[in-house]
Amino acid sequence: MDKRVFALGITMLAVGFAVYGYLHEIEPAGKSDMTDEEKIAFDQDLVVNVGLRNIAGLVGGLGFFIILISIGIKGKKKGGTGKTVTQKPAET
Repeated sequence: MDKRVFALGITMLAVGFAVYGYLHEIEPAGKSDMTDEEKIAFDQDLVVNVGLRNIAGLVGGLGFFIILISIGIKGKKKGGTGKTVTQKPAET
């Protein structure tokens, strides 16, 4: 397992879902007696918020896949014995 790739995946996962949760909490709220201009501004704010939440979710998901990939990465074997050689017995 490559520790740098694993750390990158953990960081992306944590940041992505933390930002997603934050954006979910600050979702704009509408009022019952809004003017047309306020409705348009509200709809624009809502679309931006949903788009940013989607991006944050994608970053978190990508971080999860990077973690899975880093677990599957095989590192170099240190201190390996090498290839075994068998010799024929000496003929006498």
